[in-house]
Amino acid sequence: MKRTALKIGYIGTNFHGFQRQPNLRTVEEELIYHLRKLDYIDDLKQSRFRIAGRTDAGVHSLGNVISFQSEKEVRINEINHHLPDDIQILAKAPVRFGFKPRYAEMRQYRYLLFQNNLNIEKLNQIAEIFKGTHNFTNFTKRFQKNTIRTINDIKITTPHLKDYHKKEFPNLHQPLKPIFIDIYGESFLWNMIRKMMRIFIDFTLEKIELQDVKKLLNPQKNEKRANIKVLEPEYLILMNIQYDGIKFKYDDYACKRFIKNLTHSLENLQKQYAIKESMIKSLKDLI
Repeated sequence: MKRTALKIGYIGTNFHGFQRQPNLRTVEEELIYHLRKLDYIDDLKQSRFRIAGRTDAGVHSLGNVISFQSEKEVRINEINHHLPDDIQILAKAPVRFGFKPRYAEMRQYRYLLFQNNLNIEKLNQIAEIFKGTHNFTNFTKRFQKNTIRTINDIKITTPHLKDYHKKEFPNLHQPLKPIFIDIYGESFLWNMIRKMMRIFIDFTLEKIELQDVKKLLNPQKNEKRANIKVLEPEYLILMNIQYDGIKFKYDDYACKRFIKNLTHSLENLQKQYAIKESMIKSLKDLI
């Protein structure tokens, strides 16, 4: 019996999060159903099925990880053939029997901001404040015993996304310029990144002072938790999870298949955009 870790990509739009929930469509439920159907696993306890992270409803992934033990050799594309288009296995790695995907060396999340009036210099300024080890009790949705976390790095970039699909969609409109906020750390609290991004925006729009941000990261004992409203989950991507001594091998065909699925989804969005744009134009002509 061998233990294998799989790296999972999924479009979170039509899922109620990763973790199994009664009568709701989730990423974990889809994976377990098809792994059982293909005889990779039977009893979850015996197969020691484990997951790395429970992303919220709407959150996407290119790098979440599951692991399990199986007598059968894991064939990525056999599983992908049966999985729905919005979930695909992208890579695999053999791991020791005691491997627990929850305990990662590094996680990378990416949040996309689409506000054209955000100042990049101010975003970089506040990013420096969040780097390092802090008490993030004000940046989680629920009470936890340990709210100390370390952010190793935050990278802010402004890519030209319209160039990625220029050949496929030469008329693709890009009215909003995205800003990528890539955050690196060993582990994160529930809603932590989405609450952080709210403060990032508020600071750049001068709704909060830098000294107040520092106070949020260093709350006094018995101080009432701050009420920070989370940003939308659909702009968050779990990009990657890394483990010490484990190297995942990406499957070329699986990655190309997922790119094709994403491209098809993008084409549908472009059609929806064109329909609504034409309706707006027609209404303006009428008035």
